[in-house]
Amino acid sequence: MKRLVPLVLAAALGVAACSSSSKTSSHSTAPGTGGSPTSASAGDTSASAGDTSASAGDTSASAGNPATLVTLDEAGSTLIYPFLQELVTPLHQAYPNITLSPGPGGSGKGISDAIAGTVQMGGSDAYLSSADFSAHPGLMNIPVVISAQAVNYNVPGVPAGTHLKLSGDVMAKMYEGKIAKWNDPAIAALNPGVTLPSTPVVPVRRSDASGDTFIFTSLLTDTNADWKNGPDFGTSVTWPAVSGELSASGNPGMVQTCHATPGCIAYIGVSVEASALSAGLGEATLQNRAGNFVLPTQPNIEAAVTAGSGNVPTTLASPLIYEPGARSYPIVNFEYLIVQSKQPSAATAQAIRTFLTWAMSSTGGSTAAYLAREDFVALPSAVVPRVEAAIARISA
Repeated sequence: MKRLVPLVLAAALGVAACSSSSKTSSHSTAPGTGGSPTSASAGDTSASAGDTSASAGDTSASAGNPATLVTLDEAGSTLIYPFLQELVTPLHQAYPNITLSPGPGGSGKGISDAIAGTVQMGGSDAYLSSADFSAHPGLMNIPVVISAQAVNYNVPGVPAGTHLKLSGDVMAKMYEGKIAKWNDPAIAALNPGVTLPSTPVVPVRRSDASGDTFIFTSLLTDTNADWKNGPDFGTSVTWPAVSGELSASGNPGMVQTCHATPGCIAYIGVSVEASALSAGLGEATLQNRAGNFVLPTQPNIEAAVTAGSGNVPTTLASPLIYEPGARSYPIVNFEYLIVQSKQPSAATAQAIRTFLTWAMSSTGGSTAAYLAREDFVALPSAVVPRVEAAIARISA
């Protein structure tokens, strides 16, 4: 079973900390959260948005080019933002009456803007739980693609091309301040034969409410008991006070800050990993559940997807963190677009259905070429029918 966590939709829109290192249970530190979505048929538009159990064959809500011009505004995750930018032109070519207008800002902004109705779609690396569906009827998780997260560093003296080995447990201790120098015995033990400097460790974390923080801290929670019982995981967490720690906004900010800071360690979405490598940052190989050290390559991401996709619930709220398998990369996630099931017009609803369906299609937005540019992978076939059922529920 998978971790389920409610988003606390307060000023910072941080996810309430929930722990589930075994992925068999969940709890919330926020009162009044939890519970399960109400089951309902796809035709019941008053039902909870968390219920996506509609038949994928329901054609009552068709897709296609709307009769009037529609602009789909999107804001949120800086991880999915480059991918959506890639899709602007081909979408308009395929459907001339639909214009996609994506923007960054972090997953917290994407969720809050989708709730407020200031955008039609909110990009998020973090999923919504049944508690969020209860608090905001009509809100829906729609995954369109799968991404991952790299861990980068700026460690003077480590030869270019060397991939330092790190584990979730060791990274938790680095972000807790328990490992303060790069030549700490715990890091050295993972990297025999590598000469490590005494450079202080500088943890860099996101200052904005971030899905990247959500998935990074999910791995720390799954691999370190103190982290699980302390900061836990969420789009915003109470970070331990560490000497020299730094904050940055968005994935580009993480790259820039780490590049300027010897000793840094930073979690960075793979869609900007080319920028991180071009900036001279090292890329860590991370220890997976099987004990192997792996990079965020497409085959390793796909291995994690294969291991975890059979457990995705009808709410589509599911992590792909620390999955079993010899090759599975440990920080993998669905990229969500958060939408309202009820839209103000039939044309807008049709445009959203059309875009979402096209975006996850192998002949639309999820061609091999578009995915490879961002190191993303397509949704697994086991999940597609449930996503199609959810999309069919979007109506005026």
